[in-house]
Amino acid sequence: MYTGVIVSRYTTIKVSVRDKKRLERLAKLVGAKSLSDAFRYVLSIAEKELERYGGNVDLVISSLKYAEDVGETNAEKVDEYLYGGSS
Repeated sequence: MYTGVIVSRYTTIKVSVRDKKRLERLAKLVGAKSLSDAFRYVLSIAEKELERYGGNVDLVISSLKYAEDVGETNAEKVDEYLYGGSS
């Protein structure tokens, strides 16, 4: 039988004092009534940004191991740098 009561489950997370202060600051900025509300708000923004981006950040970061310093370049020759030859 449904009683109309929704039971929420909670957990505790550990964050640094610095991060807690950052969350408190954000809570004030967005008018959140609690740190939990601020945390939910921040999570929803992060999820939307990740969905919008749709890329694999780990893949991009891992590709940097192949990066090399090419020295000074001329931005006007970007096609030549990327595709080879002259444009």
